[in-house]
Amino acid sequence: MAIKTRITKTPIENKAVLNEAYDYEKRVSFVRGMRVELDNVVMLFISGTASVNEEGASVHPGDVKAQSRRTFNNIKGLLESEGADWHDVIRTTCYLADFRDYDAFNEVRNAFYQEQGLNPLPASTCIEARICRPELLVEIEAIAMIPKDRARG
Repeated sequence: MAIKTRITKTPIENKAVLNEAYDYEKRVSFVRGMRVELDNVVMLFISGTASVNEEGASVHPGDVKAQSRRTFNNIKGLLESEGADWHDVIRTTCYLADFRDYDAFNEVRNAFYQEQGLNPLPASTCIEARICRPELLVEIEAIAMIPKDRARG
């Protein structure tokens, strides 16, 4: 049997920001993100991330603005663990439990992106969807690209 070559990939984590999903009492089979190395480029795929703290507990129930802020900061922490930041994000997919919260979510997103000094902004899609926990109102996944020679955080 021929040995298959594989693209190098490693999990992304930052336990100072949020726990690993597989640490939950009821095991969940995913990692917070995946680092994929290609020639001179690294792609970072951040899993759907929500307003969860370093113990895995949902925080800010019922407050879409606070949950949005926490979610953006959780992703920021995951990016930083790989030497990246929001300037490296090329795409986001944003999920809202109730699309009537879009204006509040977008207000936080605009302020966060302005604080980060982003230009251009990432490509993005925002949709209404049921989120994994009923108290969570926002979930965001992201894709970033960085040069392979950039030092990890």
